[in-house]
Amino acid sequence: MQTAVSAGESLAAGVIFTLPALIVLGTWEDFAFFPVFITAAVGGTIGVLFSISLRRIFIIQERLPYPEGVACAEVLVAGEKGGTQVLPIIAGMGFGAIYKLGAALEIVVDGVLRKVSLGLWRNSWHDHFTFQGRLPEFGTVTQSRTTFFFGIELSPALLGVGYIVGPMIGSFVFLGGFLGALVVLPLTSGLLLPPEGMSIGDFVGFIEMRRRMVGVGTMLIGGLYTLVLMRGPVIKGIRDMLEKANASEDRSGLSRTDLDLDPQIVSRLSLAMALPMALMVWWISGLILPALLALLIVFSAGYLFAAIAGYMAGLLGSSNNPISGVTIIVVIFTASLFTLLNWLVYDGAHTQDLVVATIGVAAFVCCAGAISGDNLQDLKTGNIVGATPWRQQVAQLVGVLAGALVIPLVLNLLISTYELGKDLAAPQAFLMAALASGILEGTMDWAMVLLGAGIAFCLIALRHHREEWNGLPLHLMFLTVAYGLFLVGGIVEDALVEFVFMGSLFIGATLAWMFEKGGLQISVMAVAVGMYLPIIMSIPIFLGGMIRLAVDRRLGLGAASEAERDKAHSPGVLFASGLIAGEAIMGVLLAFFAVSGVYLGLLNNPLFFPGLMLFAFAGFSAGWFTLRGAEEDVMEAELVD
Repeated sequence: MQTAVSAGESLAAGVIFTLPALIVLGTWEDFAFFPVFITAAVGGTIGVLFSISLRRIFIIQERLPYPEGVACAEVLVAGEKGGTQVLPIIAGMGFGAIYKLGAALEIVVDGVLRKVSLGLWRNSWHDHFTFQGRLPEFGTVTQSRTTFFFGIELSPALLGVGYIVGPMIGSFVFLGGFLGALVVLPLTSGLLLPPEGMSIGDFVGFIEMRRRMVGVGTMLIGGLYTLVLMRGPVIKGIRDMLEKANASEDRSGLSRTDLDLDPQIVSRLSLAMALPMALMVWWISGLILPALLALLIVFSAGYLFAAIAGYMAGLLGSSNNPISGVTIIVVIFTASLFTLLNWLVYDGAHTQDLVVATIGVAAFVCCAGAISGDNLQDLKTGNIVGATPWRQQVAQLVGVLAGALVIPLVLNLLISTYELGKDLAAPQAFLMAALASGILEGTMDWAMVLLGAGIAFCLIALRHHREEWNGLPLHLMFLTVAYGLFLVGGIVEDALVEFVFMGSLFIGATLAWMFEKGGLQISVMAVAVGMYLPIIMSIPIFLGGMIRLAVDRRLGLGAASEAERDKAHSPGVLFASGLIAGEAIMGVLLAFFAVSGVYLGLLNNPLFFPGLMLFAFAGFSAGWFTLRGAEEDVMEAELVD
C-alpha cells in the first residue's frame, strides 16, 4: 500500500515541473485530461521499469543509504507499534495546515482582489534595493542601476525541507541564494546596460530573469558533472538491463526478497510504452518526425537520467534529487536537436510546434526520473522490512496509474484559483518554457548561461583541490575553463571588460578560499538551485538546516555516522515531513474553496510578527521532537539494562 501511494507525489513533481510550461507559452489554456494522463502514466511507467534493473546495483551491491526509504521503514515499524511514535507527523501536518489556513493568501478574480485564506498574518517580506535605498516602484530606467534583492518567506514547509536535507545542503542552497541575489544580481544590473526606456517594473523582471539564467548555466554544468561522476554505476546498470532483456534469467535460486519483475515482461512493457508516447508528442505538436525522435531521446537519455535520479536519491535523499537539473539538460539537448530539424527539414516554419514537442519530451523524461528515485526509495524500505520486490514494483505501477488519473483534476483546480507565476511560482515550468522557446527562437540569453557555467567550474575546482591529472593541478584546469567561459560570455554580450571583471572576482574568491581553507566538497546542484530560486526561499531552507545542526550538537552527534544521525533525527524529520504535507493539503483545500466562491479573509492588513513567531515555533518543534525521541531512546535502553 505504501509503495503504491508514494508514487503520486513523485509523479506530480514530474508533471508540474514541465507541463505548466505549455500554459506559460500560451499553447494550453488548461490541463486537458487525456494528454496529462498519458504523459504521467507513460512517463511514470517507464521510470518504474527503468529502475528495476538498478535495484540490485544501488541497494544490494552499492548499499546506498536511501535516507527516506530508511525513514519510511521506521514509520511502518512505528505504525505497527502505535503509541507516540506516529505523533510527530500528525502534529506536523496539523501545524502546516493551520499555518497555511491563517497566512495571507490573495488572488485576483475578475479584477477584484480576493482573500483566499483567513489572512491572520503575513508570511513573507521582500524588496529590491539600491545603494540609495529601496528601489522605487515607478519611473523609467535610463542607465544601469546596481540592484540587490532580499527578504524571507515564512514557510514552515521550506523550513521542513531544510531540516530534512540537513545543514550542509541547506548551507549550499543559501550560498546559491546569496550569490544570486547579492552578488550576481548587483553585478549584472550595475555593470551591464539594460534596454533603453525600460520601466522600473520591466527592469526588475529583466534583471531577475538574467539572474535565473545564470542559475541555469550553473545547473547545466552541475548536471553534466554529475553524469561524469556516475558513469560507472550507470554503464553497469545499462549493461545488466540489456543482458537480462536478451537472455532468460534463472530465477529458481533467488529468494522471495530478491525477485524482481520478469525481465521479459519489463522489456515488452517498455516497448509497449513507445506507441502512446509517440502519439502524445505528435498530438500536442502536430509533427510526426519529432514524435519519432522523442522515442530515441526518452529511451536513451531517459534511462540515463533515471539512473542519475535513483543514484542521487540513494546518496543524498529524494529532497536533493536534481531532477530539475537533469530535465534542463534534456530540454537544452532536445531544443538544440529540434532547432537543427527546423532548419534542415521544416525551413524554420514550425518553431512553436517544436517548442511544444520539446516540453513533451522533457515531461516524459522528468516523470521517469522522478518515479525512478521514488521507486528505489520504496524498494529500500522493502529491503529493510522484508517485502517482495516484484510485488512492490507492481504496486508502484498501480500507483502511477492512479496518480495519473488524479493529477489533471488537481492541476485544473489549482490554476482555476491561483495565478501561475504569482500565487503558484512554478519556477521550473517557467524555466523550461524560457529555455525551449529561447533556443528554438534564437533569443536565448547565452551570455548569462555562460556566466553561470563559469561559476559552476569555479565550484567544481573547489572539489578537486590538490588533485592532479597527468601532473597538472585539476583545480587550475577547471579555473582555466571557467575563465574561458567568462571571456566567451563577454564576447557574446559585447561587454568583455565587464565579464572579465566579474569572472576575476569569482576566480579570485575561489583561489582565496583554497589558500585559506583548502578544498570543499560542495554540491554544485544545490548551489545552482539556490541561485535560480529567490533568496527568500533559500533562507528558510538554510534555517531548517541550522536547527538540525544545533540539535546535532545538543545530542553530541558530531562524530556519529550518517546512519546514526538519520536515526536520531527521525522524529524531527517526521514532523518536518508533516509540515510539508500539511501546507500542500491545505493549499489544495483553499483552491477548492476559492473555485466554489468561498473566500475566508478576515483581516485587511495582517501583521508580519505573528507569522514570524509561528514560523519560529515550527523550527523549535522540529528540534524538540528529535530531542524528545532521544530521551525516550535513553529511557528504553535503561529499562532493557
